[in-house]
Amino acid sequence: MRPRPETQQVLDSALAQASAAVRERFAALTGRSTQAAADTQDGLDPHSPGVSINTGVISTGEGATIDARTVHLPADAVRTPAEITAVRGLRNLPSPSNQVFVDRVDVLAHLDAVLGEEPPTAPPVVHGLGGTGKSTLALQFAHSNRDRYNPIWWITADSSVSVVTGLAQLAARLNPYENLTAKTSAEAAAWAIGWLQAHDGWLLVFDDADSPQSIESVLGILAAGRHLITSRHATGWHRVARPLPLALLPPDAALDLLTRITNPSDDADRAVFERLAAELGYLPLALEQAAAYIQHAAITPAAYLDRLRRYPARMFAASAASDASGESDRQRTIARIWQLSLEAIAGRQPLAGEILRTFAWLAPDPIPRDLAYQLHEDPLTVDDALALLNAYSMITLTPQTVTVHRLVQAVARIPDAARPHSAPVTVSQARDRAAQLLLDSLPENPLFNVPSWPRWRELFPHALAFTDHIGQDQDTPDTASILRATSGFLQGDGHFDQAIASAQRAVNAYERIQGPDALDTLTARSFLASAYRAAGDLTTATPLHQRNLADSERILGEDHPETLVARANLAYLYALQHDEARALQLHERNLTDYERIHGPDHPHTLNGRANLASSYRATGDLGRAIELHQQSVTDYARVYGPDHSETITARSNLAYAYQLAGDHDRAIPLHQQVLTDRERLYGPDHHYTQIARQLLTTAELQATEHEPPNAPDNRQAEE
Repeated sequence: MRPRPETQQVLDSALAQASAAVRERFAALTGRSTQAAADTQDGLDPHSPGVSINTGVISTGEGATIDARTVHLPADAVRTPAEITAVRGLRNLPSPSNQVFVDRVDVLAHLDAVLGEEPPTAPPVVHGLGGTGKSTLALQFAHSNRDRYNPIWWITADSSVSVVTGLAQLAARLNPYENLTAKTSAEAAAWAIGWLQAHDGWLLVFDDADSPQSIESVLGILAAGRHLITSRHATGWHRVARPLPLALLPPDAALDLLTRITNPSDDADRAVFERLAAELGYLPLALEQAAAYIQHAAITPAAYLDRLRRYPARMFAASAASDASGESDRQRTIARIWQLSLEAIAGRQPLAGEILRTFAWLAPDPIPRDLAYQLHEDPLTVDDALALLNAYSMITLTPQTVTVHRLVQAVARIPDAARPHSAPVTVSQARDRAAQLLLDSLPENPLFNVPSWPRWRELFPHALAFTDHIGQDQDTPDTASILRATSGFLQGDGHFDQAIASAQRAVNAYERIQGPDALDTLTARSFLASAYRAAGDLTTATPLHQRNLADSERILGEDHPETLVARANLAYLYALQHDEARALQLHERNLTDYERIHGPDHPHTLNGRANLASSYRATGDLGRAIELHQQSVTDYARVYGPDHSETITARSNLAYAYQLAGDHDRAIPLHQQVLTDRERLYGPDHHYTQIARQLLTTAELQATEHEPPNAPDNRQAEE
């Protein structure tokens, strides 16, 4: 390697004045031949102190030669790394301390404690999703400790080449003469490593480390000073560093960040900022980007929030920069900061990209991990894909769940024809795959299958999020099926307004796609009517149930299972309206038809028998009511098991019949058992548990005061 032309003269001059010993020492260090520059053509005194290098003649490769220039250095230019002392305040931190830095007090204190341990221990690696503020945190720590460490050197560590370059730049600052010779970056980096090995009190910040392997070789040989690492990679650090995950900002700190930049004028803006912070998932980079845009464009927080919801792709890519000087800002928008990670993930493991795109349509809540295994037949391949996503901090992975940040999901849902991993057709396929995944995972019979409710509670946020992510005009039969099933769960869980909304949207979708007389449409209307009935709106529920029965008889026939369900639901409604005669007539017909069509042990037959028993009880025929209720308890326990929710309801109905008959000795123990079972199944505050508690209290009062019973109805209904 030849010296730079502009520095050759300096080297010539210095070496020409050096003693033979110095020239030999320089030759040993650099591998260059030297000679005394005794001639005076450069106007130098051959007896003055210094060293020179005569690089001889260089061939052009075509028979011609060019005279090499001579570079002269002062006598103290050639020193070992141990002989060099760093000037005070040597640092290359990329920017001043962040004036809107918020929160992170505990994390900074933790870094201070870890980096202050003696002797030095494994360095901390701050890892997390792109945009969580890892580099900002490291920079804040470095600026806060300028008097504690010297030098403080910031090295971009996104590749091994970048690390070498950063160390070479440190060598040039420690000893400018290293920069005057034509050594390679690797040689200069080796010199810097030699200096760091010979001194202490320094801090190296390895920012955005691509992987543990990119800096492992450096960390292993530098033990005298301190290291601070940031990385999006969450795993693989156990041999070289101490992982320190960086969480999102808490809501109050997120609000503080937004308001510091924008300085809102009234409390109304602050209220909108709270919603905006939640919408942005409390991600520091997204918050800062939003606040800077609001300030730059002079718009209100409400206007930004509206644009974010209407034009997410454009707002995620927007920045406050308006000219070329702001290019770095544009490159650090949340839409772009993840693109390299997304492209790398899709290139290395296509299934990882598929999982991320599919889960982007679900909620930013923990997703049961087993859903990922439904996307590929080989569990090991799924494990590898999830591990890769976790390594890039694109997900939070536990043995049971997968969680994706809401903004990562939002970016992954945005189609981009310029990027294969987010092409419009690829995004649409992911949406359809998410719908099918939910349908395959949701338990059946959500209204009555109480043992499945824990699973429903895991999946319900994702079913709700999926339907929220798409417009009603984009609903498909799969979407409508998700909505219909969700309505059933919501009815059983006591969330009636949401149950009505979900059922109504399912009805609208089925009517548009399949027509008003399709079986799915009739079933969805049945769920809608039942949701109104469960909410206590019998005025709206009555014509819906009546229409369902008439349409089912007309379209499906009088013996179709759906027709029998429609008849049972209408009978139940009549009972709630105290029209016991019509309710009894429909229940008697239904039980006869169920036994003829389905047999004595079919779930519909069991429900028909229980409902007929309740109808007898309501008309005062307690003898036949108790007999049928006793049979129902026996049948449910035999078919479903003694602890099933339907068995518990049958037991409650029998206890109530005993209570009406004045047989408190048999009623009260059954009510106590029902209350215990429902507290175990539903919890103490569920409305089913409250009914059981009220029935028991009423029975106990009647037993002591001989008051007539007055308790809520507790019969079964069908869907």
